[in-house]
Amino acid sequence: MLLEMNVKLRRGHFDLTTRLSISDSSVGLFGKSGAGKSTVLGLIAGTIQPQSGHIVLDGKIMFDSRKGIMMPREQRPVGAVLQIDCADSAETVRDNLTATYNRTLKHRRIFKRDFLIELLELGPILNHVIELLSAGERQRVALARSLLKSPRLLLLDETFAAIGNGYRMQLLPILKRLQHELGLPVLYASQSLGEILELTDRLIVLEQGKVLHNGSLLDVAKQQGMLRYLGIRQIDNILPVTVRRHDYVSGCSQAHSFGLPLTLPLRPHLVVGSEAQVSIRANDIALSRSYIDGISIQNQIKGRICALIPSGESLIVQVDCGTTLLAEITPGACRDMALQEGEVIYCLIKTHSIAYLTELDALPYQRVISHGDGHYYLDTAGPTSDLLP
Repeated sequence: MLLEMNVKLRRGHFDLTTRLSISDSSVGLFGKSGAGKSTVLGLIAGTIQPQSGHIVLDGKIMFDSRKGIMMPREQRPVGAVLQIDCADSAETVRDNLTATYNRTLKHRRIFKRDFLIELLELGPILNHVIELLSAGERQRVALARSLLKSPRLLLLDETFAAIGNGYRMQLLPILKRLQHELGLPVLYASQSLGEILELTDRLIVLEQGKVLHNGSLLDVAKQQGMLRYLGIRQIDNILPVTVRRHDYVSGCSQAHSFGLPLTLPLRPHLVVGSEAQVSIRANDIALSRSYIDGISIQNQIKGRICALIPSGESLIVQVDCGTTLLAEITPGACRDMALQEGEVIYCLIKTHSIAYLTELDALPYQRVISHGDGHYYLDTAGPTSDLLP
């Protein structure tokens, strides 16, 4: 898939000047509210027309102001699930899906209509008029319609948040299969980095209608100030990992990154062989001159000190372990250990100090806090008065 887009659009005080060239299988369109994500998807889908420029998908011109080409939405080879979408709103769900299915050439059909109806639980509302549906129901109908169209590109606008987490877990495996087995690319717009990383680690970062960065998460995160913009704070190491197996007895998932074995928090839903992104705070990495037996820390990674970097009241130790890890310690600890550049060191990382980037937006789990005179539950609403036995 190759999408080329160079357009200008002015709406009131909002000025969008977007130039994109996307050839990856799937890409996340990330930005804060008002950055222009929905507008970009609307321009590609044909629900919004730019004032100038061009949009070309796989050599097919969908818009070109100089040539006077403006392809109608219905003829564009894209499927779109947009936040605001009133297409065919006077039809019943059944008629809408049937018409879409019948318009799709038989040899291009990916899904059967009844399969999507069952998957998205549309049976009870098949005879309902679309304009009378709830927002979540309309999103599910739009998704079914988009997939029935067998598009070359699927546009999703905050879709997981709109349809609910239950449908999200059903749809994720299907969307991934569409990407990898059938080559259907997805352009997913969201202000949730976790949602995007469920599908892809390729990011286009938008701000005020302009592209700030375009590339992999690791490349984007290297840009000065981008971590804070992405909503990642106090996290100094981002690693891609490949899941090797799940150890249910030990309560952990085994993975590797750049050849390094890593023990991660147990996530059984991650398919063995799949890739994920994890983060480790620099101040969650302890250092040791040797491997330590008989401790609970399961990740003890051998490396060599590349640099010792003063950072305010702390000292950043850059360690080459096949990839680079940053550990934050005090100058006193460095002095007591007599650390020098070039020396061998072990990075000690607790399993539960490793966070999956897809979970950064999730609320913290309920925890148990010790106050010395008892143990109390602490959840997102604050401490409770229940004393544990």
